[in-house]
Amino acid sequence: MSKSISSSSQPKAMYLLALTEMCQRFAFWGVGNLLVLYLIEYHQFAEATADHLFGIFTGIAFILPVLGGYIADRMNYRLPVIWGMLFSTIGCFLIATGSVSMLYISLLLIAVGGAIFTPSIYTLLGSLYHNNHSLRDSGFTLYYSSVNLGIFIAMVVLGLIGTKNWNVAFLIAGLVQLLGFWPFRAALKSIDPNKIAPMHYQKNSGKKAKLHSHEKDRIWVICILSFFSILFWMAFNQGGSSMNIFALKYTDRHVMGFQMPASWLLSSESLYLVIFAFPLAKLYTWLAKRKLDPTPPAKSVMSLFAIGVCFLIMTIGASQIATGAKGAAISPFYLFGAYGFMALGEMLIAPIGLSLLTHLSPRRFTAMLVGVWYLCVGIAFYLGGIMAPLMSKLTNMNAFFGLFVAISFIFGILLLLLVKRLNQMRHLDTL
Repeated sequence: MSKSISSSSQPKAMYLLALTEMCQRFAFWGVGNLLVLYLIEYHQFAEATADHLFGIFTGIAFILPVLGGYIADRMNYRLPVIWGMLFSTIGCFLIATGSVSMLYISLLLIAVGGAIFTPSIYTLLGSLYHNNHSLRDSGFTLYYSSVNLGIFIAMVVLGLIGTKNWNVAFLIAGLVQLLGFWPFRAALKSIDPNKIAPMHYQKNSGKKAKLHSHEKDRIWVICILSFFSILFWMAFNQGGSSMNIFALKYTDRHVMGFQMPASWLLSSESLYLVIFAFPLAKLYTWLAKRKLDPTPPAKSVMSLFAIGVCFLIMTIGASQIATGAKGAAISPFYLFGAYGFMALGEMLIAPIGLSLLTHLSPRRFTAMLVGVWYLCVGIAFYLGGIMAPLMSKLTNMNAFFGLFVAISFIFGILLLLLVKRLNQMRHLDTL
């Protein structure tokens, strides 16, 4: 890996932080992405109830990082990461009891753990690139794919174990989260504390530093792109809810006499992220040297178009299901294809958005603005959870998926019209 795409130039701490979050994502999404299936199959929840609880869980996990970031900007960014991992570990162990009374407490702990963990880990990551911005997008892309390798492994391993014993699956998730403490401790040894110290006050002054006009413009860019990301993540959220149910009830999962767990289809999305990471990182580096690399706002437009194609494929697949059917045996290649475009869109918006955010944001507000980004993700996930039950209520399932096609393309075109102005508001010449 160190010889690929100039990755030898990437800071060693980046890989250690990636391993840390890989363990955290294994636990968080090991529970989150399997939650709907777990609630339906183990606790016999109604589909609508399971979808709604999934939306609440993910909503809390992505709304609270605003508060987590606000706190982190007033601390050293280290302790929140440790607290987040500890909360997630306890939450996984509690849900592993299989008790309904512990279910809600465990989900709350895991959600809060993610909310505390995320703003600080990305602030620490961004600090590694303060003097090497040319590697920022490729570094964040490699980091993001490494983290999602943990999600892919969780979906395959825990999904398979969950078909036999859900309690053991969640116990393993908690144990993997505990492993994350080791690489984080190693990463801290190579992170300069002066590069991550919150800058609340001007030197030799007891007054808070005021924002300059170019800093305000950059914050507006962050907020506008965060708003448009809501449309992407609202559609993306269907991967763990309505598309998961589509895999469970309407997809032929038999391969050579073996029936794949429904979760394995969803896990393909994380595998695509790993597959796309190195070519994209190499492409960004190659284009950047030639000053041809699309700007972050332009990549956000591409992400909306990619998720639109994802649901166009789902619409075509769903059109083959008879109206009112309670089951079907649609080819799994529709889901595999859809998840491929979903992953491409995610790679164009998630690591690039976080890279831009840690680059443009005033240092004293970095973690809080990471929280704002995740607030928008949380709003999107909650809205996605509300929309997911429509799949069973609308007369034609393809009409449900068609909604996301229309939303993605309409807002993608609107953002395209704003790209030039957003690029100007980044004020890269003063960074």
